[in-house]
Formats: sequence, C-alpha cells, structure tokens
Amino acid sequence: MKMNFGLFATSLLLNFINCENFLVTLDCGTVNGTKTTTDYGDVLEFIQMPYGIPPVGDRRWTHSELLDPIVSNGPCWDENIYDASSLRSTPIKCVQYSGSGQEDCLHLSVRTPKLSGNYPVLVWLHGGSLMLGWSDEEGYSPTAEFTADLNVVTVNINYRLDIMGFFSTPEIWDDTENEGNYGNFGIGDAITALKWVKANIAKFGGNPESITLLGESSGANLVLGLLIADQADGLFHRAIALSASPKWKSGYEDAYNLRSSFTKDVGCTQVTISERRACLKSMDVETLCSKTDHNRGYGFYDFPYGDGLKGESMDYNVIEPTLIPYPPQDLKHESKTRNKRQKVKLILSNTAQENGYNALQYSLNQVYNWDQADELLTERIQNFTQGAQRKKLKSDFQKDIEELYNFGEDSSEWWPQIFWDTLTTDVRATCLLSDLASDLNKNKLYDVYRMYIKQRPNEITCGLNYDSIHGWDTEALFGYGWLKLENSSDRHQRKFELNLRDLVHQFSYDKEIEGWTTKNTLVFENDDFPLNPINFDKNRPQKKECNFWK
Repeated sequence: MKMNFGLFATSLLLNFINCENFLVTLDCGTVNGTKTTTDYGDVLEFIQMPYGIPPVGDRRWTHSELLDPIVSNGPCWDENIYDASSLRSTPIKCVQYSGSGQEDCLHLSVRTPKLSGNYPVLVWLHGGSLMLGWSDEEGYSPTAEFTADLNVVTVNINYRLDIMGFFSTPEIWDDTENEGNYGNFGIGDAITALKWVKANIAKFGGNPESITLLGESSGANLVLGLLIADQADGLFHRAIALSASPKWKSGYEDAYNLRSSFTKDVGCTQVTISERRACLKSMDVETLCSKTDHNRGYGFYDFPYGDGLKGESMDYNVIEPTLIPYPPQDLKHESKTRNKRQKVKLILSNTAQENGYNALQYSLNQVYNWDQADELLTERIQNFTQGAQRKKLKSDFQKDIEELYNFGEDSSEWWPQIFWDTLTTDVRATCLLSDLASDLNKNKLYDVYRMYIKQRPNEITCGLNYDSIHGWDTEALFGYGWLKLENSSDRHQRKFELNLRDLVHQFSYDKEIEGWTTKNTLVFENDDFPLNPINFDKNRPQKKECNFWK
C-alpha cells in the first residue's frame, strides 16, 4: 500500500499541535485549553467557552438559544481558535454593580482528566440568591483539583442574574414577535447550557448519557426548575440540590405587581407598549441596576413574616406558562409530568441551621442569651399572627415552641443562637424539603434521597458560637476556599470534605450508597467518632418538630 507522506506528516504535525495546545474541534469551531497539574493528576481546563447566542439588544429578556454555526453563518467566534485558557466574563450583578459584568455572559467552563475518556459529567449551578455569583468563583466552584479528585468531567455554567435574568413585565410578555418570555431567563440559560453539554461533552471525554446536576442555594432552585421544565427532559440523569428553597409562590404577574413602577422608574414612559419595550431593551445597564429594588425575598433566612410581607416573595423564580407552569410540589402528580420520559435520581439536602451567619439577614437574628432569644421569638410571632393568622394558633403557641426546642438548655450542643437558627430552619427548609422528598417519591419518574447536614465548623469569624450554616456543605466540598477558615486543615474539617466528595463521586457514577434508601435520611453528624461520622436515620430529620409545624 502506498503512503502519502505529505498527508502522514501533516497528520503527525496536527497530533503534535493537539497534544501541546489541547485543541478540541466543535461544530462551532476550535477551542484551545490548558493543562493544570494537581495532587490527584493532570486536568485539562477549557475556561469560559460561549454556549449561547449573546442575549443583548433585541435578545435582552428573551430565552437564550444555543450557539449554532448555521445561525452565525460560520464559526461562532471571531478568532480562528478560541482561547479558552482564561476568564472572560461574569454576569451582571445589580446588587453590587460597579460597572463590571457583561450581558454577554453565556459561557461555561469544562475540566476533564482526559479528552479520550468516557467520564461521568457533573454540572455546577452556583448560588447567590439569583443575584450574585458566577461559574468559576474562587472557593465556590469545581476546580481542576476537585475534578481530578472525583475523576469526573466538570462543567461550570454562567447564567443571567438579577433583573437581567429574572424580570417580568407586560412590555416583555406581550411581545407578539417574541412570545413566551415571562421571566425565568436564568433557568432557560441553564437549559441552553445543558443542550450544549449534551451535544459537545463527548469531545472533552465526558459521557453525555451520564450527567449529574449539582446546585446549592439558588443553584438548587435552578435544579428544581430544571426538574419541572419539559424543555430540560433528557438533558440530565441525576441531580443534587443543596439548600433549595422549596416553596415557590409567586407567579409572573405577582412579580410584576411587586415591581410595577420599574419601567417608569428607569425613564421608559412612552405611550405605547412597543415603545416602552424598545426603551427597556436599549436602556443602559447602570440605569437598570440603579432602579432595581433588592429589599425583598430574604424571608427564607428568618421566621415567617419576620422580614414582613416583602420578605416572603422572592419574585425572581416565578410560576409562568413557558418553563415553570407549576411549583415543585406538583411534580408528585404524574398528570403534570406525562410529557417527560427521563427517570431522575435526586438528592435533597439542607444544613441544620440554614440562616446561621447569613450575610443577608443575620444582623436581625443574633441572640446572645436566652432572654434575647425569648424576646425575638415573641416579636416574630407577633408579626406572624397578624389578622386572620392569629385565630389559627393556640394561645400558648410560643410556650409550645420553647418546650419543643429545649428553650433554656445550655450544653456543648445547644445554646440560644442554635435554638433560634434550628427552629427557623425547620420552618423554612428542613420540614418542607422532607415533604417535597416524600411527594416526589410518589411519582415513578423520581427516586428522591434525603440528606441532612448537622456537622459544624470548628470556628467561624462572627465571634459567636457556630452552626451548620447555609453554604457550609459547599465550603467543605470545594476545599474550604471561600470562608478560608484558619483551621480548615483540622481533622474534623478534612473528614467532612472527604465524606462529601465521596458521596458526590459515588452518586455521579450512579453507584449505590449502601444503607441509603428513599425512605430514610443520610445524616452527617457533628462527631469525630465513629471514624465515619455518618448515619442513617429511619425517619426524616426533625420528625417531631416537623409534625408540630404541620
């Protein structure tokens, strides 16, 4: 057989270039990554590649579309080879806007042990109250080290935040040329990113038939949204939702009513709705951000109505007809999910003191002694029992709460602050998530496992005793790089990190975790002993307390 030496030499050269520069050719064009060496092995990193058509101009406040060479009539970027070796963009965050961040933020990062593998894929959805965060935030996202340790392909996605990603107004939803845009654009971005993963991840050594979602806080809310949206069916196979807020109440019209003055506030006062829409879509980001009211929706971190009525409505993730036509609890009805085909395994988890040391609300909930705890509970109950609510409660409601939660007991495991944070978390998260797990297990499409984090840090920087706070699980999972505790290398902390990573690894590989069923609860305890401080409670967490709140 004759060999064309020129072609052979060209082939060798291309292989050499690919080896040195880690080039991957996609339908959209070629991307160039870099190699990072970790204690667990080498990882190839492809940072912030575009996955969606930039949502700018007329595409502002419309659902994103997958970047496509047919739509762009050629390569999807200007460069011959897209440089995926450095950070490019973060989403606009109005709550701390300083001119940084870009509307063109639909990028994702891929990290892989090998391009030639067939590894499970773990997709990270960051939290931040749908207002903060980004794909590769230091200490709060999968890194090369994390990827190598778990031996998976990781994908970190950006999605639109705040008013840019979650906005509802008639000027947008009454657009006959762009129908179906009622809000939840950040959730739609996650769907677009998952479509990209499904289509391209095999080129990076990932298995498109083994995709697990990992979301924390509002990222866990995105996980719930993706379970609901028919458009996401088949795009993932497993999901881990850490500290989701399971009670979705606001519809898209409710969200508009809470911000009904926004269009006028930013100066879009034209006569016709189409003129106002054009004004909104061309308005500069600084003006939009300056008129965005962020003083709402923080009630998740407080006793019901502790932050007033505005605190009860997070008007960003809303019920609307395009993506999220019903709340998470309705997933239990097979009539709601009749269009879905993909069976999903899900972990629902929360920390035992979600509101502990939360930057949004903690200053309103600090108690240093039992007298202060008693006064705070009295005040919150007065807020809660306004009007008709008062008739539904027994006169000794506060006494019953204090008796149930061991009011006045001081020990190494119980003190005033943990009393307050635990009862608040039970009402806001623990009991509701247990109910949601039980509800979803009624639908044959879902196998839902319950997890509860009681393990606490050895120290925290607020000067108070420490709880199992909101975000403590991801702090450990990602290697203690966000809070940067001085004693993160202590045995107690290291064990928690290793156990959580083992769990995520096992789940991503679809391996059974011995002893864990859809009926019991996996509990991370606060003890060093036994050597593996995990147990399985045959009941849901805080069963007695949750029965009381029902």
